[in-house]
Amino acid sequence: MLLRLLGHSQRQKGIGELSADQWNGILRIASQHRVQPLLHARIERGEIDVTVPDAVREKLQTAHRDSALSALSHRTELFWTVDLLRSAGFETIALKGAWLSWYAYPAAAERPVRDIDLLLKPDEALPAFQLLRANGFVQADLSALPAEHMAGSAKHLPPLTSPSGVEFEVHMHAWEPPGSTEWPMPTLMDDRIFADAEPGDPADPCRYPKPYHMLIHMVVHAAYSHRFDVGPLVLSDIGFLLSKHSIDWHNFWRDAHDGGFAEGAALVLHLVDRWINNGQIGWRGAPPLPSEDLLKDCEQLLMQDLAKRKDVGAAAAIMEARSKGGMTALVKRIKRRASGENRGMHSPDGISGETYPAWLLQRIRDFTSSMTDTETRAAASCKARVGRHLSGGH
Repeated sequence: MLLRLLGHSQRQKGIGELSADQWNGILRIASQHRVQPLLHARIERGEIDVTVPDAVREKLQTAHRDSALSALSHRTELFWTVDLLRSAGFETIALKGAWLSWYAYPAAAERPVRDIDLLLKPDEALPAFQLLRANGFVQADLSALPAEHMAGSAKHLPPLTSPSGVEFEVHMHAWEPPGSTEWPMPTLMDDRIFADAEPGDPADPCRYPKPYHMLIHMVVHAAYSHRFDVGPLVLSDIGFLLSKHSIDWHNFWRDAHDGGFAEGAALVLHLVDRWINNGQIGWRGAPPLPSEDLLKDCEQLLMQDLAKRKDVGAAAAIMEARSKGGMTALVKRIKRRASGENRGMHSPDGISGETYPAWLLQRIRDFTSSMTDTETRAAASCKARVGRHLSGGH
């Protein structure tokens, strides 16, 4: 229902009167996926043809106002951080939300930014990370590896929180490099993204990927980095980008085939076409239309309960291992998952004193309990099917 409210007018036909319980559910999931401000803006623009209770309007208006204030503080902190790094000789590129909120959406409040991703050259990421720490940025959460060990193999270093409370990620790559995930990733395009990056406007000190590369980045991030558990904002992100910027679709599909992200791009863009209906996507050169069942799998993953995302991902990985390599591969996958290889243990000051057996026991309890949940198992099945398709097993 929430996805229908975020979609074009044809998707809203027949919704009718919604109950208080339905609205409460919509507000809960909308809050998880950061789309309450967008819902408010769509209501104000007359883009939602449904009767909205006053109490719901007030909650959405509050969310929009809070998002507007947050957008200003994030932008201020972004500008300050970019100037700090540039003064030390580090050039950065701000990814996704930092550009989308101000240069794609009608108003920055409509696109909340959870954290700010800054892409640097791989050999400059760790020195920039250390400079930020020396200027009051703190690593609030533990990481699976020390930052020094992540610089050569990961997508980004551990998140840092700025002195005013804004979270940043220092990236070495726009998406995961080869060998860093359990499934194939598209060819990196970092050099091209850097070469073509441009400022948003004359008063903006930041550089951003040009819209063409921003689209590629969002497609890869949604389909390959996260297997569609990124939420419905990605559809609006791309819809608003395409409403303001033209894309050379011939080159896009050529790059998609050459770079190994054509199947994922087709899934993402068919969903944008289905729900946002901007009519600007060129399909010549694209892969064949994905099956209806596969598109529905992606929709369910986009709208899943984020509180269950970790368990959905673990269950899907086990399902994929079982389908690919039988019981031997399945046992190996379970052992890797149980070993805590992705568990946060490292702080800037050393290894956490948290006892591993206690953590492992609680994680096993949580995962075992989640696997009795119908919604979790259904979402895991969707994710496994989408994963097999993107890995070439369709």
